[in-house]
Amino acid sequence: MKVVGDEYPPFMVRLAGGLSGPYADAFRLLMHQAGVEVQYQAVPAKRAFLDVSTQGDTCALAVNFDQGESETVNFVGVIAPITLTVYKRGGDKAAIGNLDALRKRRVGAVDIAEIRDFLGSAGMPFTPVKNSSTGFLMLNAGRFDALISDIPPSMDVGKEKPVRLFMLAQVERWLACNAGLPPAVQARMRLALKEGVFAEATLPVWSRYGMRDYYHEVRSSWLKGR
Repeated sequence: MKVVGDEYPPFMVRLAGGLSGPYADAFRLLMHQAGVEVQYQAVPAKRAFLDVSTQGDTCALAVNFDQGESETVNFVGVIAPITLTVYKRGGDKAAIGNLDALRKRRVGAVDIAEIRDFLGSAGMPFTPVKNSSTGFLMLNAGRFDALISDIPPSMDVGKEKPVRLFMLAQVERWLACNAGLPPAVQARMRLALKEGVFAEATLPVWSRYGMRDYYHEVRSSWLKGR
């Protein structure tokens, strides 16, 4: 089965035309256990749904749920949560407790679809940054008063670790497949993804990428709430 997807560091990264990273590797492991072998192809996000809707035996990994697209593709299962969280610099005494307070501040945000859509609908101006690691470095350097990120800060972002202010929203990434995929295959895939890419069997994958703590955090919060 061909599985397409866009780069989404650190969870999915391009590798020789295909995809690697914890999402991709964990998904491959779970599908192998379900008797489904996958071959990855890296494509731009805007092309993923087109490929899935027009090519049989094709799925797209880690896409946004889109009600309009559900008429032409099947959303088989949720693979992971995306938690959008607001941070400020460590040592910054400013009180920023809600979205309205952010409007008066210089805001940086990781440039992913979920954040663009949320801030766009709220009419919130922001400066996009390539990824969370770059964003936290810029936050600590004083480029922003607040940063909206999809993953927590690592330990090497500067002298003072950024402070979590509040959660802006939680959304989910999905597996979408061609509507002609046999129902029996879709059923096996759906069952394999009952805990997304955070099933117990995937712990070695997350550990290999140095994201063991993140894995446990997601299991303790997201899965318990489902």
